[in-house]
Amino acid sequence: MKPKVEKIQLLPGESFRLLQWKNNIHEVEVIAADGTNRPFIGSGHEWHYHSQMELTLIVQGSGTLFIGDSITHFKAPDLVLIGPNLPHYWHMRHLSSGFAIQFDFEPEHPFWLLPETRELRELWNDARRGIHLSGPVVPEVAELIRAAVSCGGLGRLVRFMQILEALNKAAPRCRKTISTTTFVPPLRQSTYRSLQKAIYLVFHNFQEDLSFTDVLRETKMCKATFERHFKKHTGKTFTRFVTEVRLNFASRQLIETDLSVSEIALSSGYNNISHFNHQFSALYRLTPRAFRNAMKPKDVE
Repeated sequence: MKPKVEKIQLLPGESFRLLQWKNNIHEVEVIAADGTNRPFIGSGHEWHYHSQMELTLIVQGSGTLFIGDSITHFKAPDLVLIGPNLPHYWHMRHLSSGFAIQFDFEPEHPFWLLPETRELRELWNDARRGIHLSGPVVPEVAELIRAAVSCGGLGRLVRFMQILEALNKAAPRCRKTISTTTFVPPLRQSTYRSLQKAIYLVFHNFQEDLSFTDVLRETKMCKATFERHFKKHTGKTFTRFVTEVRLNFASRQLIETDLSVSEIALSSGYNNISHFNHQFSALYRLTPRAFRNAMKPKDVE
């Protein structure tokens, strides 16, 4: 895998970039201000980071979201604001569609000379750990993004400012930070590539008996070096990371299917049901059966 430090270059006459994908996150288009669409090779389908902020709206699809040190599942409609240099990865389960807005107003940017922008400072600071948005702000922002798609120039800028206002005005209960800490990207590209390979292996092989020896062989790092860098740049030990990916998959299966707990355990990479029950309960504070009962939709009379 080649390194994916995504480079974001704005088109002439634009202060932010608007992206869209319609079937899968591998096939992204840049929506230019003149209304034309241009193919773009993005990095959302693998672990990566960029120095710009990104607002992502999932219109269709579900899967696993890995931001900073957080691993959780998502289901459309979903809205997430990701701060600069915060590593993230959208692992889509099936077909998906959505939009992304990428922008960069660093501390020295003239944007901050406007007195009205001061109230955005808290939003910018929280975004360094990622913000998951829910409630009325999601359809509001979705409508504004779609409006921005169909216009350019000052009209598009107005929609963008309205989006920032909507995010900033969202009720505290609708704005939840995602990662428990901020991150500094790896300085060496070889380290970055190695971590990408390890994360790729986990997300594509967690249902099997994943060998740590195979991971070290693929990353070409010794055990001590790999463990040090993995913990530093993901916030988790490798073993903990694998466990949470497996349990996140299991939690989705408990919610979305009628498979038995033993079947779900096996499909999540566990050969020992007791061990699965113990690890699941430790993470979610509920047994798998209790979790399923708690998450089942309540019948409305």
